[in-house]
Amino acid sequence: MRNRPFTLSFCAVLAPILSFGLLLSGCGRGKQDGPRPAPVVTAQAEVKDAPYVLSTVGTIKAAISVNIKSRFAANIKKVHFVEGSLVKAGQVLFTIDPAVNVFAEQQAGATFQRDRADYEQLERDRGRYKTLADQGVISREQYEEKATAATRAKNAMHASGAGASIARQTLSYNTITSPIDGRIGAALFDEGSFVKDKDDVLAVVNTTTPLDVSFALPERFLAELRRQYTAGPITVQAAPPGMEAHPETGTLTFMDNQVDPGTGAIRLKARFENLEGRLWPGQFVTVGLVLKVVKDAVLVPANAVQTGPTGTFVFVVKDNHAEMRPVTIGTRVGESLIIDKGVIGGEVVVTQGHLRLFPGAPVVPASTEKPAGADQKPAPSQVTEPTAARTGSESEKSAK
Repeated sequence: MRNRPFTLSFCAVLAPILSFGLLLSGCGRGKQDGPRPAPVVTAQAEVKDAPYVLSTVGTIKAAISVNIKSRFAANIKKVHFVEGSLVKAGQVLFTIDPAVNVFAEQQAGATFQRDRADYEQLERDRGRYKTLADQGVISREQYEEKATAATRAKNAMHASGAGASIARQTLSYNTITSPIDGRIGAALFDEGSFVKDKDDVLAVVNTTTPLDVSFALPERFLAELRRQYTAGPITVQAAPPGMEAHPETGTLTFMDNQVDPGTGAIRLKARFENLEGRLWPGQFVTVGLVLKVVKDAVLVPANAVQTGPTGTFVFVVKDNHAEMRPVTIGTRVGESLIIDKGVIGGEVVVTQGHLRLFPGAPVVPASTEKPAGADQKPAPSQVTEPTAARTGSESEKSAK
């Protein structure tokens, strides 16, 4: 009972100390729960002249495509080419075996030799009869009969000579050659096969240099297309899948004389030299028609532009904080996009690390990309975002 006053006074002193400790603990926890700066990769918006490109999808076609066929039904005796190889004009592709053509050529040749011998004999007789007629030994009528016979023999010889030429030409069809330089496809008939129809295709030869790309654009661009087409050559770019950053360059060569009423599009064709063989007949490609050049265009990397419920936007970094900025997108130029409205040249935009951002979020640049439109590999520091995210999560767990 005598210790109670001491106990009460000790508790009275201890209570303010505990309260002050809890207050300090609460202040520290509130400071730790604040938003941590998000690591981001940034790039600077660039101002430069950029091409105004109309993008669509096109199909590659060989400038010249030839179906190799037989002129008559026959057995295929020999295939002389390797499938998929390059062939030259005049190169032997197939040998077929209609033996009747050989006999017909021999018969026509023999007929020509006979008619020529008859003509030569009658021509000699005509000369002798002319001498006798001039000397008065025979009548003029007898000479004219021999001259007429010689003329008939000459015409018969010419006719049989033409027949022999036709027979030789027909015999040459037993050997099928390539009419153009190009790349041949698969042999659709093997050796020993019988071609029963002259319309059967034996193989196809396509030119690979140059190539044509067929595509279409909406008719709303027709007026500008016609204006640029008459002013001079229009540049067209074509890129196979996965090669959009390095397209092939060609020239517009054809514009249809009417708009397709079914699709409301104008059909176009461009010629590509394809010297490196990157394009292939039948391939679908991304086509970009350079309609004009936009002066002082603002370009940002394509991965800086995001799509939200209200449209497209970018995050602009100002004073180490993210500002959400709605933008209007123009056309694509390589790996960049033209910004018609919303960003000015020199502003810094976020290209990676968008998931942790919100309007006003603090950011810390993990790395900086080259200006928009420059080709470069991803920076190694871009991989630091997952590590930072894990660090933030562990800090939150420790705070809890």
